[in-house]
Amino acid sequence: MEFMKFSFLAFLAFMACRSNSGSHHNTYFITDFGAVGDSITLCTRAFEAAIDRAHKIGGGTVVVPPGRFTSGTIELKSNVTLEVQAGGKIIGSSNLEHYPPKTWGHNKDRQPYHLIFAKGAENIAITGQGVIDGNGPAFWEAHSLDSLPFWIMAKGKKISPMVEIEGCRNVKIQDVTLKTGGGWTCHLYNSDIVHVNRVKILNNLYSPNGDGIDISGCSDVTVSDCIIKTCDDAICLKTFGDSRECKRITINNNVIECLCAALKIGNESFRNIEQVSFTNNVVYGSNRAFAIYAEGGGTVQDITVSNLVCDTRTPLLYNRPIHISLMERKGADGSTYGGEKYGQKEFYDVEGRKPQLRNVSISNVVARTDGRILITAEPGMMIENLTLRDIQLIYPLIEDPVPHVEEIKSWQFSPKNPEAKKARAALVAENVMNLVVENFLVKWPETDVVPAEWQFPKLIANGTQASFTRNYSKSKVADMSAIWARNIQGGYWYAPLAKASGGGLPDVDINYSNWKSK
Repeated sequence: MEFMKFSFLAFLAFMACRSNSGSHHNTYFITDFGAVGDSITLCTRAFEAAIDRAHKIGGGTVVVPPGRFTSGTIELKSNVTLEVQAGGKIIGSSNLEHYPPKTWGHNKDRQPYHLIFAKGAENIAITGQGVIDGNGPAFWEAHSLDSLPFWIMAKGKKISPMVEIEGCRNVKIQDVTLKTGGGWTCHLYNSDIVHVNRVKILNNLYSPNGDGIDISGCSDVTVSDCIIKTCDDAICLKTFGDSRECKRITINNNVIECLCAALKIGNESFRNIEQVSFTNNVVYGSNRAFAIYAEGGGTVQDITVSNLVCDTRTPLLYNRPIHISLMERKGADGSTYGGEKYGQKEFYDVEGRKPQLRNVSISNVVARTDGRILITAEPGMMIENLTLRDIQLIYPLIEDPVPHVEEIKSWQFSPKNPEAKKARAALVAENVMNLVVENFLVKWPETDVVPAEWQFPKLIANGTQASFTRNYSKSKVADMSAIWARNIQGGYWYAPLAKASGGGLPDVDINYSNWKSK
């Protein structure tokens, strides 16, 4: 009885401590500030009041309890945690007027409208088992689900990035689910010491420019144990003309479904990107599991990729389990391209520097694919010091890279290497200094029957809204060499299990190179 009496008194003390402001040990429930979780009432002011209260006393936790809370821009401030509890959901308003504009970025996907925003804040967090839903379809053009696969188009103005973390330090995003925004989902920009852990990003697979996590100009960032399903790049490192360098980044233990590039560096690389590790990731249904596009005036260097399991089973043309490209991208006026500022062209000053790509190691990769590993530097440039070790390509069917290749206008298809981009080989490499290929295994289709799950009635491609069809009457519609190489200067290859698929093609097709067999 004494124990029960003590417990009851403790409970009364707890309730007494919780004031009308909703605080207990600096915890503030948005419902105590007027928020109503009916999905109709606009709760922006309640979020603002709770965050201001926590910030003014030096820090605290703002809690979103079970319910559906509609809001415009929610701005986090230093020492504040936003906790979305299980059963709680933040829903972005469909009214653009509820999102005060912040700063325009360099292109139409870096708009000034955000659902969650922080600038210059320290010690902030977004946590909990709940959901942050950007209400993306409210900012897309009308479309029919019957037309899929089809690239859904966005309206001119949209909530993108949905979560914008700018110039912050000591940031944690953990356990929450981020659902489709108008464009980019989460953008980490010019920030330091950021941990993204156990986050789920669930986007429409055809959502317009629906990047998962973009990391721009940041240092000391970890992304781990996440589950990401999205259309555009799932995890992408970038540097803009208005960003800092990007360095000391680890991307580990993630499971990703992505129609475009799952793990990516570039296309924007106008400042250096270096000291980056990708390891223990599983990628499926991706047009490109790993890609580097070094196209700006910065240097991409000191990159490792290891323990990658992937497949390229998508309704897209020209899948590539790995694609590495070095080239100088030009704007319409001939100057180095830095993107377009929304509403006006802007070419960033990169001081006349050309992009560089060097010191990349890729190892322990198992890829089930219909496409090729494509590695190219534009003529006059060289990728330096590239190692591919313990790579297995398993082919349910072979895609012929030649048909339609000239119709695909995407920058992300080695446009300055016309011979390489249609070369028939499992591994295609052009213009590399010191290339090591060791233990490269290719397993071609075992029968002429294309597995049903690899057959798609309609295909689409990056850079066009056109649709295409493919011949599935047999699994080998074109024969392929194992390796095709041009202008490889230094290094060696050792690939006794890499044989041509047939048709009298050489196992290794080498020309204009100083590249030796070990």
